[in-house]
Amino acid sequence: MRDACLASSAALSAGPGVLVTARPFRVQGDQGGGDIPMPANVTAEMAILGAILLNNGHYQEAAGRIDAADFSLDAHRRVFVRMGELIGEGARVDIVTLAEQLQRNKELSVIGGVAWLASLTEGLPRRPSIEDYVRIVKDKSLLRQTIAESGRVGVLAGDQAGSAEEVLAEAESAFRRIAGKAITSGLVSVGEYVRDHYPCIDEMFQHNARLTGIPSGFAGLDNLTAGFQPKELTILGARPSIGKTAVAGNIAVHVAMSGRTVAFFSLEMPSKALIDRMCCAQGQVDLECHRHGRLSEVQKQHYLSALGEIIELPLYIDDQAGQTAASIEAKAARLQASAGLDLVVVDYLGLMAAERKGMENREQVVAAISRAMKGLAKRLNVPVILLSQLNRELYKRVDKRPILSDLRESGAIEQDADVVLFLHREEYYDRNDPSLAGKGELIIAKARNGPLGTVRLRYDARICRFQSEAGE
Repeated sequence: MRDACLASSAALSAGPGVLVTARPFRVQGDQGGGDIPMPANVTAEMAILGAILLNNGHYQEAAGRIDAADFSLDAHRRVFVRMGELIGEGARVDIVTLAEQLQRNKELSVIGGVAWLASLTEGLPRRPSIEDYVRIVKDKSLLRQTIAESGRVGVLAGDQAGSAEEVLAEAESAFRRIAGKAITSGLVSVGEYVRDHYPCIDEMFQHNARLTGIPSGFAGLDNLTAGFQPKELTILGARPSIGKTAVAGNIAVHVAMSGRTVAFFSLEMPSKALIDRMCCAQGQVDLECHRHGRLSEVQKQHYLSALGEIIELPLYIDDQAGQTAASIEAKAARLQASAGLDLVVVDYLGLMAAERKGMENREQVVAAISRAMKGLAKRLNVPVILLSQLNRELYKRVDKRPILSDLRESGAIEQDADVVLFLHREEYYDRNDPSLAGKGELIIAKARNGPLGTVRLRYDARICRFQSEAGE
């Protein structure tokens, strides 16, 4: 059973346009009852291919919802791929051209020859509708993927290479990815979308309607971004000790104080240290005095008052080190199901672990994490703020303000992010200039759906708190 499931998982991992030569779609039974057929509807698959031969317009209709890997038979996958190649070249797809394309790739005899291609259109009406066929094929494909992932997760559990929590997190993430591939709808008219997703006109034009997302607590930033938007990945980057965690904590508390649920994954700082920072910022208490137990009675009261406020907030913290994107998504999804979820904060990308052991190329690891965090935002329909350190290249420049190329392994991060924010404090690089004290900037270096710009901040290092500068 284990070997069969591993073979199924390997075959199903092939992406669109990849030819899979294995025929893994049977699972050996455990009770001596022979092989158990994997879910498939060969007739529906043949009907789709035959319909495309009769009317090439059906290819786009099918390709918008399924790909080659969704077909259960190797021959069907090969034919669908070659059809796509012909369509992409602007050529007509018929038995002659398709046979020639297959022959060119030494596949015609493998799939059964011209006679088999001709049989694809037998019994089909001259103008078939393929919508139901596509839905059936996709449904069977998802069932096969579910079986394959179940087998893969079972192998992970049996190998005992990770903890039970890691295996369960991988299982949750895998099944959520499969669920996200299900056919829900195709193209939707603008009118239908507006009716289903837009608020009433009066709500849209209320005074604060410019904030369509979640307010950050920094007015200048919200004016430019309209708040943190659902399904968007925001990267908050800076060099160490500039104040990334302080900004993230300020935002998390502000969002939670508005009644929204926040999940804060602190991979670097333990929960107590993070909560102490939040309380000092909220109560305007000197953090160093708190650490060394030198608070006055008044400061103690301010701290306790802030702590009383924060413990009532819908703010959830997880300080487990070395988490993967899958474990973070699994925990966030469980929180969403039990208490709701409006914002996810992860501090920080560099401390996240690879999804698969043995990935040695850090650039590939970061690319996979970045892609997974963007997927998390889309699947859970929440904004995600992912903190990231910058490389040392900026030290070589006269102007130390960060730019996109300063992101470590910037290619994937920059591509996946909807918004890239850089935190900059000039006093960090020139501590002898008193005019720079407390001055900070949030630089919007990328905004997929908004303007770029710079927001001026004031930083009080004593209490670890950033605030909008007067006039912002």
